[in-house]
Amino acid sequence: MRAVIYDNIQLPGVFQGYHMPAQGTDDYYAMSLLTTVLSDGQSSRLYKEIVDNQQKAVQVAALPIAGEDPGLFIALGIANMGVTAEELESSMDEEIEKVKQTLISEREFQKVKNQIESDFISKNASVEGIAENLADYHMYFGDANLINTEIDRYMKVTREDIKKVANIYLNKENRVVLYYLPKDQENK
Repeated sequence: MRAVIYDNIQLPGVFQGYHMPAQGTDDYYAMSLLTTVLSDGQSSRLYKEIVDNQQKAVQVAALPIAGEDPGLFIALGIANMGVTAEELESSMDEEIEKVKQTLISEREFQKVKNQIESDFISKNASVEGIAENLADYHMYFGDANLINTEIDRYMKVTREDIKKVANIYLNKENRVVLYYLPKDQENK
C-alpha cells in the first residue's frame, strides 16, 4: 500500500512501515540488532551510504516500535535538495536489500553487539533507568527478573539471525510506504 501527503514542507520525506515481531520474541532481538546496523549513528549503513556517499538525503533512520503485540519497524528518510522521493526510496531499498542478501561482517557484528551492550548498561546506570526497566519487565512480561537476563537474549543473536529477520520482515509485501511531499509538487 502507498499513500502521498502534501504539506507545507521544503524537502520530500519517505516513510516505510514494516510489520515486525512482538517484543520478547527471538526475532525481536535480531530486529533490534538489525536496526543498529542500519541506522545507529553516522557510521550506520543507511547514513554512510545515503547521506554521506550518495548525498540523496539529509537524514535517514530506522526505528522499531515494539510492544507486547507485533509492532512496526519504520525506515525513513528526508531527501536532499533536488532528490525525488522515488530516488530516495530506491536508495533505501538497496541498503535494506544488502542486509537481506549478505551476512554483515564479523567486525560490524561485533561493533553492533558492543553498542547494544553499552546501551543496556547505560540504561541501568541510574536509579531512574533501573526503576523504568523493572516496571517494564514486570508490566509487559510479568517478570522483573528479566533485568538480570535480558542482555543474554541480545548476545545470543547471530549474524544469520539478522539476515533471516531482514528477509522475513523487510519485504515489500509487508510494508506501507508514505511519501510526504511539498505542496508545490501536488499538481506535477
